[in-house]
Amino acid sequence: VSILHISGPLRVPLSNDLDLAVHAVLRRGVRRIVLNLAAVSDLDAGGVSELVQVYNLAAGAHSVLRIVSAPARVQELLCKAGLFDLLTKDARWWWPQAV
Repeated sequence: VSILHISGPLRVPLSNDLDLAVHAVLRRGVRRIVLNLAAVSDLDAGGVSELVQVYNLAAGAHSVLRIVSAPARVQELLCKAGLFDLLTKDARWWWPQAV
């Protein structure tokens, strides 16, 4: 398991730091990636899109990506987008602090 700690806003305009970090982890052969969103201060549609993009990137590499410790506002937006359960499913088994 590789844990990436994400901080600051995930909103437009986006850097490609998250994408690059996930690519780097996948190149090392990691099959389980946890994104710790505890320090994410804001999320918009662009940030949701980026989370979906790295989720699909991991899936395409036969890896699994999950998010943990998302602040309430981030959780709310992911729920509205219908993605919260998909992105958080079984993450607590990989990283007990997720709960």
